[in-house]
Amino acid sequence: MSDELVHHLLMDLLVKGLIVVAAVVLLVLGAVVIWRRVGR
Repeated sequence: MSDELVHHLLMDLLVKGLIVVAAVVLLVLGAVVIWRRVGR
């Protein structure tokens, strides 16, 4: 495997990881907002 291919795969993995983290954060924030609205 060439360094360029490895770098491309790492960047792709990093981008996907950031997307997953962002999605999880949005879900948690949405759940907290809904929970607070329902709770009070």
